Amino acid sequence: MFDAAFKADFLRFCGMETRTDMLTGNLNDSFGGARANRVGFTLIEILAVIGIIGLLAAATLVALGGARGFFRATTAKMRLDDVAQALELYKQKYGEYPPDCCATPAEVQRHILKRWPKALKNRGAKMNDMVSFALEEMRRTPGSAPLFWLAGTPEFVPVAGSSETQTVYEGFFADPVNPFGLGLSDDEKANETRVDPLIELTFDSEGKNGNYNDKGFVFNGQVMAYFRASPKKDYDLKDFHWAGDELHVAPYMKGKRWYMPDSFQLILPGEDGIYSTVDSCKGEEDEAAHESGHHGDFEPHDLDDPDSISPEDWDNITNFTDGATLDSEKD
Repeated sequence: MFDAAFKADFLRFCGMETRTDMLTGNLNDSFGGARANRVGFTLIEILAVIGIIGLLAAATLVALGGARGFFRATTAKMRLDDVAQALELYKQKYGEYPPDCCATPAEVQRHILKRWPKALKNRGAKMNDMVSFALEEMRRTPGSAPLFWLAGTPEFVPVAGSSETQTVYEGFFADPVNPFGLGLSDDEKANETRVDPLIELTFDSEGKNGNYNDKGFVFNGQVMAYFRASPKKDYDLKDFHWAGDELHVAPYMKGKRWYMPDSFQLILPGEDGIYSTVDSCKGEEDEAAHESGHHGDFEPHDLDDPDSISPEDWDNITNFTDGATLDSEKD
């Protein structure tokens, strides 16, 4: 029906003139050859490339996430070390580390008289007021005690252009008889000399950038818990823990030996924001125990006892580990 010249022109128009059988009239072979010479990717090839790119992206995100976690842990360790150095300076100046949130009234009174011997003149109700004031500041959170002893009494000042207030610590008053400034008016406090805090302070209500807020020393919004492992009279090691404000935190032991028995433990929750999910406080609780932070019988977290350690413990950051996190103590 079609002559050879027409067939050749038609195939040339379709771009299939390279096959020798174009002039023979074998259109099926000619079109097959066109498909073989076509430039491009099949659907399967495209999907395979997309899958490889996805795997590489996922691996990159995992690597970046690990790097960010390591950076935050290292930075948190540096923040924690700053507080530890301030506590060491405190001991050099006053002979011992400050009490923690679990200290008894008798222990707090003994420490006040050790640091301010002239406060002994405040016998009776005045001394009781000093002890009560200190305990109230120390027991707000597991990290409020070191902030109080290192930085002094808090003052609440308005934030410019806002209805909010900011907690400011300007050190204790220089008066050795009344270092807390109890009974003084705002005008009298403004005219009283103060002793500078033992650590540089930067307030941040959310604890993202500054090193403290109204909960204590913080890093990335997380509270730095403090436990002083130095037992004194009326200050039993079994009382060391904090369980309140939806936080549970306790100090650590390894093989029934107390970590840092002659100094203190500082603990920050790690990436998960949780100190622990194991409740070390056993027994009935009463209202007085809740207010004081003491909850029943206490069993410290022993790293050699799997029943007293939860997975949330291992990323905690402390001042007594070889690495930034508690995980470095597993071996």
